[in-house]
Amino acid sequence: MSASDTAAGPLEAAAVAGASRREKRRERKKERRRKARREAAARARAADALAADPEEERRLLEQEEAEAAAESERARRAFEDAERRWLEAAAARAAEKAAAAAAAAEEARAAEASTREKSKDDHGNESEEDGEWEYIEDGPAEIIWQGNEIIVKKKKVKVPKGVKEKPPIQEEDRPTSNPLPPQSVAFAAQRAEPPMSAQEVLEKVAQETPNFGTEQDKAHCPFHLKTGACRFGVRCSRVHFYPDKSSTLLMKNMYNSPGLALEQDEGLESTDEEIEQSYEEFYEDVHTEFLKFGELANFKVCRNESFHLRGNVYVHYKSLDSALLAYSSMNGRYFAGKQITCEFVAVTRWKAAICGEYMRSKYKTCSHGVACNFIHCFRNPGGDYEWADWDNPPPRYWIRKMAALFGPAADTMHDKPSDTPVFERLQRSDRKRLKNSRDRSMLNICMFQEDTWMKMCIHILPKIIHVLNKSIVAAA
Repeated sequence: MSASDTAAGPLEAAAVAGASRREKRRERKKERRRKARREAAARARAADALAADPEEERRLLEQEEAEAAAESERARRAFEDAERRWLEAAAARAAEKAAAAAAAAEEARAAEASTREKSKDDHGNESEEDGEWEYIEDGPAEIIWQGNEIIVKKKKVKVPKGVKEKPPIQEEDRPTSNPLPPQSVAFAAQRAEPPMSAQEVLEKVAQETPNFGTEQDKAHCPFHLKTGACRFGVRCSRVHFYPDKSSTLLMKNMYNSPGLALEQDEGLESTDEEIEQSYEEFYEDVHTEFLKFGELANFKVCRNESFHLRGNVYVHYKSLDSALLAYSSMNGRYFAGKQITCEFVAVTRWKAAICGEYMRSKYKTCSHGVACNFIHCFRNPGGDYEWADWDNPPPRYWIRKMAALFGPAADTMHDKPSDTPVFERLQRSDRKRLKNSRDRSMLNICMFQEDTWMKMCIHILPKIIHVLNKSIVAAA
């Protein structure tokens, strides 16, 4: 036998063995398929038999229901057994805790009893000595305030027991009524002092406080004292003074028209003529309304863009009665769809309230820009009340005009001359402008005799001029 025949023998045997294994796998697959077909046929025959025999179907359904009921019963019993075991364990734990608490209480009582016995033994002799003495309260009462609570303490004195007489109490040291804490409102109300006005209170505090109303005064807010508004509001760390009545009224954020653009309205630009016309209309409406209650010392509208000053309207009356009447009449009314909220402020020195750099720039701007905390105001038509911005008296033509409306003034504060040269020039230019304006008839009427018919004309004439102005603008 050659070497090639020897090598071919195992290869042929392996090939035969591989073929036999494939045949066996093929046969097993065929057998599984035949078995699956037989089972499917059996199930089909059983289903046909059930469909043909209703009794058999009912029997199978009852058998399935019985098996489901038995299974649910076994689950319920297992749950009840588990719950019972848990309750027993919880009861055992509670009993253990109660026994431990009772044992601790018993130990505490025993320790307290032993401590009491020991203390009694230690102080037995001392108690025998002190049996003939007692402690009584003596001397004036000491009053201690702790918040809203009052504590009264007296000293105790050791005296022989059974002594009826006690040391006499000095009448001047004995409190005759329930004392009040110094910080209470009732304590302050008992002080028999006459009420003071807002200006008198400020003057009194200014005399008692060094550097009052300046940056060196760390107790009072200087901006709120000067302008009646603070950018920090109620969060300010310094004291804000809110008078209960004053001759100056403040309406916050009342004016909302061109010239007071918000951040979201930066793209909406308005010309100077539109801004001036809008403010003139506002001035004619609001100023005329507030003038009904009395003579005004100043009327200012803020054009700052800061929220605490933006659109604020200040109305300063010469008399306190006029301010109170205006407050009771205007507070809560509506203007331009918004409710008016009036408040009293202690602003009377307008030279300190208005930004001086802004005034010197002729109502244009200042170095602080929109972040300035002093008042940047609109210029009133005809230069009205510009003399009050420098705390100066009004000119003679204004005195005659107010005298025709409200009668001659009782005070003599208008007799002093003006001490501001720049203001004198502004005053002369304003008088010249007024002579060339449509208000010339108003000034001529003020020079006439003050009879009843003339006063009526003066009250009606501003409204007539306002209507004529509107008609001329509409016609143009």
